[in-house]
Amino acid sequence: MAYKQVLLGDYFKFEKGLGYKGEFLVEDSEVALIGMDSHEEGGGYKEGSEKPYSGPYKPEHVAETGDVIFAATDLTQGGDVLGSPLMVPESDKFETFIYSHHLLKAFQKREGFLPEYLYNLYRVKKYRRKAAYGDSGSTVRALPADVLEEQLIPLPDLKTQESINEVISLIDQQIENNKSLAKNLEALAQSIFRSWFVDFEPVHAKARGEKPFGMDDETAALFPDSFEESESGLIPRGWKISKFSEGINLISGGTPKTSEPAYWDGEIPWYSVTDAPKDGMCFFTKTSKHITSLGLSKSAAKLVRPGVTIISARGTVGKLAIVSIPSVFNQSCYGVEGLISDSFTYFQLKGLVSKMKNVAHGGTFDTITKNTFDIIEVVEPSKHTINEYEKYAGPLLKKIEQLNHEIDSLKSLSDSLLSNLIQLGWEIPKDLVLP
Repeated sequence: MAYKQVLLGDYFKFEKGLGYKGEFLVEDSEVALIGMDSHEEGGGYKEGSEKPYSGPYKPEHVAETGDVIFAATDLTQGGDVLGSPLMVPESDKFETFIYSHHLLKAFQKREGFLPEYLYNLYRVKKYRRKAAYGDSGSTVRALPADVLEEQLIPLPDLKTQESINEVISLIDQQIENNKSLAKNLEALAQSIFRSWFVDFEPVHAKARGEKPFGMDDETAALFPDSFEESESGLIPRGWKISKFSEGINLISGGTPKTSEPAYWDGEIPWYSVTDAPKDGMCFFTKTSKHITSLGLSKSAAKLVRPGVTIISARGTVGKLAIVSIPSVFNQSCYGVEGLISDSFTYFQLKGLVSKMKNVAHGGTFDTITKNTFDIIEVVEPSKHTINEYEKYAGPLLKKIEQLNHEIDSLKSLSDSLLSNLIQLGWEIPKDLVLP
């Protein structure tokens, strides 16, 4: 069933937000600024991306819950953020959201076009790319309001709009549920790591003559009951201070020649800093680029096994993710392979990122080098204790990996459904039940 075609500007006008000064971005405020970093590629809101703001603004710069806002500029390499929509979320943290001059907010002029349908419509790549780049193939990094208003788009009746929104909302909610569970599981694994290897809580408990909380006798026996002096202060007796590099295998990345087609579009995932996961989730699961076996053999790239942690070393320094399938990565990253436990190495590295930035460049971090891994010192527990931690954290990370793959599948399902429901006019069965 084909929907009627309407001019977007007949129903909405689009206006830029606040031009602000960086001095008004502060640590804490009841007002938050939504900016360029708040858009997911293809549509969606990045949780925690807003910035507390303390400066002046006008009422027209306020963004209410449910407002639809478009990315009007884009600095990413592929230009995939330009034209992407977000819906302003509810917030318990901020009383007011405002939006920046890099964005376009939709103001409704006429009834009959639901804002949520507008949001879902521009999650379909065809309409997003047409608005952002037209038919020219241009790589212009700007989307003027009048260009967006001139778009001719399909508009079903209100009942159909509501049905489409409801189906997609169910999928979106499951994605959010998976994200929330993944974050909680990672936080749990990290809290155990901190308790055992940073705060030394089991050792403190045994030193007081107490049984470590929540720990069976066999696990508790792995921890000493006293501390000893070291060059870094008190550490659990029998443990030692060592260089971080002594417990890992450090792997450099590389990029096959981009001018050689035979090196690309193969089956081997190739990651860069921009592919690192968002929302705090710790696994690489998708990438936009793959290389061939020939590309692997002709470059400095090395194939790494699942479980290896990748850290970004240039540009946006210190982003971490774990490889979930055999993969390669570019020279802006390092692979960090734990010699004993992947889980231990990931959380150890996560706790060292800020220190590595400071050691590398005195607080003005641009690059992490191989030497950085040699300079950083860590407290090294016994191998038996590290292996015991893997028994706790390993299954948690496996579950996070599974949840992330489910998220990717749900996003693909959402993209496919939106495309077919809107472009082809598929009818939604009245008895449709989604898992």
